[in-house]
Parts: sequence; C-alpha cells; structure tokens
Amino acid sequence: MNQVRAKSGVLLAALVSGALATSTLAEVPAANATCISAFGIGNGGGCTSNLTSIAIAIGAGATADAGGGFFSSAMSFGTHAAAATTFGIMSFAVAVGEDARASVLPGLLNIAWQQGAGSTAAAGALNFALGMLNGATGAQSTGVAGVGNIALQFGPGTMTNIGSMNLTFAGASGGDGTKATNAGGLGNLSLNIGDAGTVWVQGFLSSATNLLGDSIVKAQGILTAAGNVLGNGNLVTAIGPFPNTTLSLAFNFFGNNNTVAAGSGPFAIAGAIEQTLKTIKRSFPGININGITALSGASVAGSKKAAPAAASRTSITETASPTVSAESRATQAASTARVGGNKKPATSSKSTATGSKSGSAAGGKSAR
Repeated sequence: MNQVRAKSGVLLAALVSGALATSTLAEVPAANATCISAFGIGNGGGCTSNLTSIAIAIGAGATADAGGGFFSSAMSFGTHAAAATTFGIMSFAVAVGEDARASVLPGLLNIAWQQGAGSTAAAGALNFALGMLNGATGAQSTGVAGVGNIALQFGPGTMTNIGSMNLTFAGASGGDGTKATNAGGLGNLSLNIGDAGTVWVQGFLSSATNLLGDSIVKAQGILTAAGNVLGNGNLVTAIGPFPNTTLSLAFNFFGNNNTVAAGSGPFAIAGAIEQTLKTIKRSFPGININGITALSGASVAGSKKAAPAAASRTSITETASPTVSAESRATQAASTARVGGNKKPATSSKSTATGSKSGSAAGGKSAR
C-alpha cells in the first residue's frame, strides 16, 4: 500500500508538472512579431493584460498572457516563446529563447523562468522554478507546486518539486531528456548531476543524490539519505514502510550494477565501495558495507544470551561446591561413627575382663 501511495505521488507530480507547463498558453491570440500590453491597454497581437498586469512579447510568434494575473507580469523573448500567468498574485512568468514556455498557475509570489526550449511552471506560494536548456537536443520540463520550494534544472531532463521547503537541483551538459529529478514532502533535497539517472526523495528532511552516474537513487522517510557517486546501473534505496523509515542511509561509491538497500532502521546503513554486481542490504539497526556487518542485532542478542549462560554455569558450580562439601562432611561423620562403634565393643570386653578378675579374686578368697 505504501509503495502504491509513493508511485501515485510521483504520477501526480508528473501530471501537475505537465498541467502547469501547458495550461493557458494555447488560449493566447495569434501573435505578432512584437507586442506590449500594460494595465489592460494594448491587448492583441499576442499580448493580454488587465488593470493590474503587464504582458510583453518580443519575437516571431511570441505570446504573453497576463490577463488572469493580479499585479503580475508575463514576458516572452524569442521565436514562438510563450509566457502566461493565471490567477497569480504578484507572480511572474518569463520565457526566453526559441520555443521556451513559462507559466504560473494560481498562487502568490511565484516565479517561473524558462531559458531555451522547454517548459517551466509554478503554483502555490513563494516558489521559484528555473529551467535552462542551451545547445542540447533532449527535452526539458520543470515543475514546482506548494510553498517555499526551489527547483533548478540545467540541461535536459524532467524535474518535479511538490511540497514545502524542498530543493531540487539538476545539471547536465547533454543527454536525451530521460533523466528525472523529483522531490515530495517537507525540507527534502534532490540532487542529480550528470546526463542520466533518476533521483527520487519523499518524506521529511531527507535527501537523494546522484553524481555523475546513470543509476536510480531513492530515499523515503524521516532524516533518510541515499546516494550514488560515479557508478552506473546501480539501484540505491533507503526505503521502508513510510513514514517509519528513520535515520537510514544507503550509498554506492565507484561501483557498477549493484543493489544497495537500507530498510526502516533506525540507523540502518548499507553501502558499497568499489563493488560490482553485488547485493548489499540492511533492514534493521546496524551497518553492512561491502558485505561486512557491524553492530548486528543478532550478535548483541547472542552476547546477551551468553552472559546469562555463563552466569548459570557459575551458579551451578557454586551450587555443586557446597554439595560436595556437605557430602565430604557426611562421609567424615560416617567414618567417625564407625570408629566410635568399633571402640564400644573394646570397652565391653574390657569391662568383662575386669569382671572376670573380680570374680576370680573373690572365688580364691572363698576357697581359702
């Protein structure tokens, strides 16, 4: 069920991003090469404004629509560039370059800026989204929704940032646009540097990082982290039953085609360093790096069991010692008793002898 919710969250993020990037732009009237509309004056030719907004479009087929914004502006510069604000308050949409698209949906103090072919969108409050694509052939889209989020993407790829106080950053010099960088929740960091790879983080104060590798990195939970550095084909995850995964860490350094997984923890650490085709996992508190474990719950339990066993053996020994002593004392008593028994007949014979002597003496006297 948690996995379903996680996947549905990513799907929702993608849908929101797409909706943000494409909304309202198709409704702009046919464009002229250049148009300016301010405070409801000069509408037409691709520019639309109201009493509180400004729209500027410069370039063949460029359009700008600020008709639905309040104290907002939409500006586009470049061939077929398009910018729009819809029910945005003190918000700004800026599209620069050929086929650049920027849009702001309902919200307050949002900024959406697209440089080069691609789309950037923002909704909510106090969000900043920036997409830049110069000289690359891959597609690019950047979307942010929520409160106080920052989404920065340079180069091809897809970026989605939903929640509050999240930071997503992606940089690439090339690629085919399949790279993905996503974040959802509160205070999370999603970092993806390189031409490929997927980074996904969800939860609270967690992070997922991919540096110069074509790998999948996922983190979910509270104060949880996952990272990949200079490795391809890896699956690095710090994921457990959401939101119970706490203080877990999974990482891969300088290795390829590894599966590294840290579970719910807390303090579950799984890592691979210069490994290939390895599976390294840690679900419960403890450390597993390159297959070498430490702080194992089993070893701790074993040591705890060994101590009572040793104490039991000591107790048995101590109990046996008094028994042996008692037996020794009993043996000595028996020996003494036997010795005493042997002495008693001797005393009787002695008495008999004495009696005989007395009898003999008395008889002698009588005879005389």
